[in-house]
Amino acid sequence: MCRLLAAVSPTAQPLTATLGQELTPFRELARVHCDGWGIAFWDDQDNLEVAKAPEAALDSAAFAQAVDTATTDAAILHLRKASAGMANLEQNTHPFVAGSMAFAHNGWVHPAEAVEEVLRSHQTPAPSGDTDSERYFALVRSFMSECGPVEALDRAICALAGGAQYLSLNCLLLTHDGLYAATRWNAAAVAAKGDDPDTFTLRFRARAGSVLVASSGWEQAAPDWEVLGNGQLLEVPRHTLRPTVHRLSAIGDHG
Repeated sequence: MCRLLAAVSPTAQPLTATLGQELTPFRELARVHCDGWGIAFWDDQDNLEVAKAPEAALDSAAFAQAVDTATTDAAILHLRKASAGMANLEQNTHPFVAGSMAFAHNGWVHPAEAVEEVLRSHQTPAPSGDTDSERYFALVRSFMSECGPVEALDRAICALAGGAQYLSLNCLLLTHDGLYAATRWNAAAVAAKGDDPDTFTLRFRARAGSVLVASSGWEQAAPDWEVLGNGQLLEVPRHTLRPTVHRLSAIGDHG
């Protein structure tokens, strides 16, 4: 599975300052999640920038440079552990970017035929890579032509959970207006696979004028870090940084 990290701050500042001591243990997770890294962020000129490569972040000078030189008020980062049969190619590496949106996913949805059927029914744009994650993003964008990000993510998650098998639909969405983090994982599938449920837990920390969101993998102790419950969606507007937790629609197994 992959690892997710996001940061929102009041003004553009070095990303290393916003992430602080959380950056080192996150990067260490690339010992396992070693099939690619990516970062998308709004720069200090309000341009959406992306850097990524199909290589381990731990040994990547390009990853270090991208993070060390990013000045931003909103960013998402991703470490990839590719699903079986998925090639390590740049077009399969997260985050995926389209227009003023960036998207990263942790989990899988299958079979491919079921995913494609969901996409066809919603007339989504053609993906450039092979991943279910990019197709998930295409579905979110399709719904965003009709509604805002919170509802679009909810509808996309419900469509995939109701029309295909899935392990996890956890994701980060970065738009010009804010950061959105959704968590929806299939408890039955996780148990059958023998995975630790905490692998799919997302937590967030709101303090000192910044908000961080992270997958598990290092100590994220309460009360500083709050669990984003399975079936919840966190919304963090860039202009207020006031976190709001929404409940996703109760479709599919997320117990």
